[in-house]
Amino acid sequence: MSAEVKPSNSQRWLPRVGSNADAELRLFCLSYAGGGASVYYPWRHVVPELVEVCPVQLPGREERVDEPCISEFDQVIELLASVMGEHLDIPYMIYGHSMGAGLAFELSHRLLNDYDKPPSHLFVGAHRSPTQPYGYPSVKSTSEDVVLDVLSGFEGMPEAILKNRELLDLFLPILRSDLLVCETYRYRERTPLACPITLFTGRDDKNVTSQELVGWGDQTTGTFVHQELDAGHFFLKSHQKQLLELVGANLTSALENSAEHA
Repeated sequence: MSAEVKPSNSQRWLPRVGSNADAELRLFCLSYAGGGASVYYPWRHVVPELVEVCPVQLPGREERVDEPCISEFDQVIELLASVMGEHLDIPYMIYGHSMGAGLAFELSHRLLNDYDKPPSHLFVGAHRSPTQPYGYPSVKSTSEDVVLDVLSGFEGMPEAILKNRELLDLFLPILRSDLLVCETYRYRERTPLACPITLFTGRDDKNVTSQELVGWGDQTTGTFVHQELDAGHFFLKSHQKQLLELVGANLTSALENSAEHA
């Protein structure tokens, strides 16, 4: 009997890395609180052929469900930067949604600082500016009821989870951990990024106010674009086609520019 082949460290964190041998551009994707890498798997069928979609899989969910979650923002960045740093052989961009946007922003700085390789473009969706304070109640050392109160306030959260005890028992530890990741974030002022930043927001998003978006444009010396979709907080799912058209246009432009200067 052959020995079981265990995934490498990179494959655990980046289950689709290396899936496109012809890739000339890599798109790292980070999910919202409670979410997993699978939400981004369909993207590979829509983006240009020369783009490799690399969703990030944090511990504690989907195929990593047996691993303990991480509850400290800086620890997530430390571990992710080390893994992603091994896959910067081609130009890359990052898309992050909600919690993932905060992680994407800090990873952009960390990868620039550690490897001198900034992203070609940073896409952030449904997230307050890094300079704005965290607005949810603390879930550190609190009861399940507090976590449930926060959960019930998440626009677009499936009723199937809220009303099913078994699903809640599986989901609540992940959500508590992810909320602690968000809660432990501390903004540090430094030289702005030079890459373009595109901010995507939902016009009907009840989780992120327009006041909380103030300051995003100051995080880059490059081009800043704010794209507002006629959607709520989870436009990543409800308006996937429209979002991918906007992201895809930037991916195509980057590939064309790269070909021109080859």
